[in-house]
Amino acid sequence: MQPTFNPWLGYFDLIDYVDKFIFLDTVQLTRRSWQVRNKIKVNGKEYMFSLPLTKTKHRDNEIICDAKLSNPMLIKNKLYNLLQQSYQKAKYFSEVDSLIKNIVLYDTDFLSDYNINIIKHIVAKLNIKTQIVILSKTDYKQQESKGDLILDICNYFDTTEYISPFGSKEYLDKVSSKFKTNNVNIYYQYYNHPIYTQLGDEFIPYLGVFDLLYNEGFENSAKIIRSGRKYENR
Repeated sequence: MQPTFNPWLGYFDLIDYVDKFIFLDTVQLTRRSWQVRNKIKVNGKEYMFSLPLTKTKHRDNEIICDAKLSNPMLIKNKLYNLLQQSYQKAKYFSEVDSLIKNIVLYDTDFLSDYNINIIKHIVAKLNIKTQIVILSKTDYKQQESKGDLILDICNYFDTTEYISPFGSKEYLDKVSSKFKTNNVNIYYQYYNHPIYTQLGDEFIPYLGVFDLLYNEGFENSAKIIRSGRKYENR
């Protein structure tokens, strides 16, 4: 999976479900994607927070691990102040805020490094033991794209089962015969988004994980994330 900013609950269930989770940070960055923005709840409404990136001459060919944040400390402070204002009345604010402050204000200019640091710290707090690998830190040499790339990575790591978000099914179906030839079974995540205690009168699903943590704390959040689990080989 590409390193997402403030990922949704299903992202963490996927990490928890697998034996090995690969951060795919060696592919082209899509601006205005989940790598650079995600949702929190502000004044009872859904709010999309975006991370601005520095402009480059090769914007259309920018690799995720090379992308840099624009005015990083300014945007990080803006994010943390917004989270404080929005969640200070949440039940578990005092329990989780010190962690969220540290990861939101993490000192790095690189988008991928920033997102991965957020994810890894939350994974640790949720007591998830999955082995995590950053592809750009390995000696893997990328030659393929889309479905062929995924299969190539599976073979590189001697994988027999690949677990995929359902959204990737369309392009994986086109190369499914290649996976079978290589004895790699594909399973898809059909995540059922759970309902949890949330500030405001109306529950809003598919927010980033910060919302869950402030409202439910670490122990409850882990149980809630797993409660939506559903994976099938179809």
